This record gives sequence, C-alpha cells and structure tokens, in this order.
Amino acid sequence: MVVKRKIREGISPKSKSELPATFRPWPAATLALRTFPPTLSRNVRALRRYYDLIYRNLKDYSDEAAKIDALLKRFDPIPKQILDIACGTGEHALQLSQHFGYEVDGIDIQSSFIEIAKGKLPNARFEVADMRNFSLGRTYDAALCLFSSIGYVETIDALQDALACIARHLNPGGWLICEPWVSTENWTPGLVDVTHASDPQSDTEVSRTRRGETDGSVAVMKIDYAISTAAGKKKLAETHRLGLFTDKEIEIALEKAGFSFQWGEHGLHNGRIVFAKRLSDQCS
Repeated sequence: MVVKRKIREGISPKSKSELPATFRPWPAATLALRTFPPTLSRNVRALRRYYDLIYRNLKDYSDEAAKIDALLKRFDPIPKQILDIACGTGEHALQLSQHFGYEVDGIDIQSSFIEIAKGKLPNARFEVADMRNFSLGRTYDAALCLFSSIGYVETIDALQDALACIARHLNPGGWLICEPWVSTENWTPGLVDVTHASDPQSDTEVSRTRRGETDGSVAVMKIDYAISTAAGKKKLAETHRLGLFTDKEIEIALEKAGFSFQWGEHGLHNGRIVFAKRLSDQCS
C-alpha cells in the first residue's frame, strides 16, 4: 500500500506544558497529518470499506498501540480492562488486545464500524453508542478517546455530558487518555490537505481532499473522495463537525466530571493530549 500526503494549510501545533518524565514514554514528533474518524453522513456505509485502507496508511496503529501500552504501564495499578471511546473499526483495540494483552471493549456511533470491529475481535464487546450518553452496565480501569474524537460532541455542554458519562464507566482511580481536537486559537480554516492512498493488490486508489471552514465555535471539515477500483470510478463526500475547545474549557469540564488531570507535551500525532484520573465515586 502506498500513501502520499500534501499539507497545504491548516493546523499549527501548540506548545504544551511539560508532563513529568514518568508520563512521557515517547519522544516529540514532527508535525504529522491530522486525521479524523468519520461522523454520521449519508455516504458512511459506502466509505467504510475504504476506511482501513486510508487510515492504516496514515496511521501506524501498531506503533501507536506500543506508545499507549508504554503509557498505561506507568500508571499504578496498571490498567487491564480498557474502553475505547469512538473506536472506529477497532484497529487500536485489536493491536492492544493481540500484542499487549489488554481486554478492550469499544463504542462508536457508527454501526457500520462496529460491525467491522466485531469481526476483528469477536470476543470483545463493541456497542453502537453515543459518547454523550451511553450505559454499558460495567466499569473499566481506563478509557481511551483518541484521534480528536472528543471534538465531535461540538458544544461545551455536550463535552461535559461526555466526560461525565466516561467517568461513570471508570473505576475509582481509573484513567482517561484523551486527544482533543485543535483549540480555537490553533484552528486555521481553508484547504487543509490532499491525501492519496493505493492498494495494488485490490487495484484500489483513493484520493481524499479535506477543506476546513468555521461555523461559530465549530470546525467544519468538508471531505471529498475520488475512488478508483477495478469496477470503475466514483466520488463520495461527507462533512465532519468538531468543537473548538480551549484548554481551559476542557479543564473545567474534566473537573466537573470528577477528574484530576495533566496535559502532555504531545499526542500520538503531535496534537494535544490530556491524562485524567477519576478521583472518587461521586461523578456528575
């Protein structure tokens, strides 16, 4: 598989306050292309067959799982049971389960992605659920909300709802590792990037163009796909909406949800990352 990426405009990384060395298991990276899990759209089912092709080339899931594992092993006690929020097709869950021995369940708002995730890890629990309001009837040692997924809640109130719901699904002392979407001051509307992915084995090529706009405090990503297969060519489109939250807004929401927290220097893709610990049984 081959991927070519061209970044034209867009996201400026924000410097982070240093996290203690025990929380920095990997070195800082150079600016990497930001990618986004699909949201609800009329084309999501048509696009799902190409999701892993695109994102496996844009992201090294094996490497990211190793980084997550290195971080989790610095927590005391070491988490064993993990909930992956906005798990997509379950690739992180697969890597963490198969290579590092974690028990990983997942939720995602897209039923088509949950179907794929269940095929990858039949013994895990994957549920179609909205991170703002879900109830799984159990708790976990840690939760992951990676890849800017928390931004899809769009509003401050919804952010609070999501974090409170996540807290209720964590054991006391449990951890949340969250990679937020870019903040308001670091968002630049305009053409963000053009990506080309190909798989010679299936004779498939995908060209993806993302354009960024702003709607109040929401970043709007309009994405066009040009897909070429042995059966012919087609075009698809979808729109993603992600809330632009400041560090302070996220901090307030975490505190209200019953978390202590600390910011990391960089996330898996050099964006923001926050480590939050559930403090008590009393979560809002």
